Amino acid sequence: MSLVDTYADFIGSVRYRETNLPSGPTPVWDMGAGRPIVLLHGIAAGRRVFCRVTPRLAEGYRVIVPPLRGEVRPAPHVTHDELVDDLGALLDALDLDDVTLLGTSFGGTVALEYAARRDPRVAAVVVQGTFRRFRLRPFDRAAHALSYLFPARLGAAYYRRRVRLGAESRLLAEHAPGLDVLLPDWSGKTPFATLRRRIRIIAALDLAPAVKRIDVPLAFLHGSRDKVVPRALFDELKALRPDARHVLLDGVGHNAALTHPEALVDAVATSSQAPPGA
Repeated sequence: MSLVDTYADFIGSVRYRETNLPSGPTPVWDMGAGRPIVLLHGIAAGRRVFCRVTPRLAEGYRVIVPPLRGEVRPAPHVTHDELVDDLGALLDALDLDDVTLLGTSFGGTVALEYAARRDPRVAAVVVQGTFRRFRLRPFDRAAHALSYLFPARLGAAYYRRRVRLGAESRLLAEHAPGLDVLLPDWSGKTPFATLRRRIRIIAALDLAPAVKRIDVPLAFLHGSRDKVVPRALFDELKALRPDARHVLLDGVGHNAALTHPEALVDAVATSSQAPPGA
């Protein structure tokens, strides 16, 4: 089945729950039953990237998938702390406990920072394609700066091409047929101001203190073919927390939720139950 058909079937069956968060009323996906797992998406394309993972996880978990602040309404001035606060407000609003956090890419930074607050409701943290800090290349810094001067011509075109598809177009085409059809629609739903703000947040992050403070089972997942977050950044996380679980997903790129949903679900199910150091 192509990704177009998968996405259409999923959106037709997804269950929404209107939830009041600090940013305003927010429609949250809420599916399945069992221990809750909260999925936090990356910098672009929103939670749509979880369309292949959510139904699989819902076979054994209660799966909660919020849109990060800025997806429903533009958030050109949001801070990383506010995104982390939103996660706590979500747990409050849905009265969640014994929660596993799964964050992919940028969403993983939110999960790690929240877990560092040592909320007793968090039982485990799993991140995939995430980093301690991400160093923007000189070309990326220049394009980011110019996007403020020419947002329509340069900014939107640059980010929507580079961030969403990037260097993994071949891998995505091979394992997620139909993405070329969905991508324009998904791209348009993440406001450009939000996307640009998230890039700025990433450039200033250093999560080393947060990662060291986490005191629940912690797992770092990384695709062996990830061309967005280099392997060296995975190694940095491993060095910070040698007691955590480290999983290299063979043949998987950065967009594991789209290209290899079964591998991601299997790794999450194992990692979320494993003690530190397993």
